[in-house]
Amino acid sequence: MAKTSRSRRQEKHADDSHPLLDRLKEIASASGLEVREERLYREVGYSVRSGLCRVGEQEVLLLDKNTAAGDRVEVLCSVLSDRDLNSVFIEPELRRQIGGRALLLDENDSAP
Repeated sequence: MAKTSRSRRQEKHADDSHPLLDRLKEIASASGLEVREERLYREVGYSVRSGLCRVGEQEVLLLDKNTAAGDRVEVLCSVLSDRDLNSVFIEPELRRQIGGRALLLDENDSAP
């Protein structure tokens, strides 16, 4: 029996567990950022992509659930690289992968 395209999509997203993505979401939450994975709908005349927004006083990172886990990892790394993550424990290799400000703060702390 052939699977429908809907069940294939559900299967794809159900098997969307990605340890790096999960860890980056934990780091983002620890830094005070709410992370939400949503299906961002596209309409004629505008394009939608993952990114930061503000809801009241809360910063929210919307990740497009329709994109590959690797793309969501890239968005998270990009957003986290601009945040002060000094008070958040991050594994050294992961801190290097995030780069940007997170890495600079770490290097400055370990300077003699």
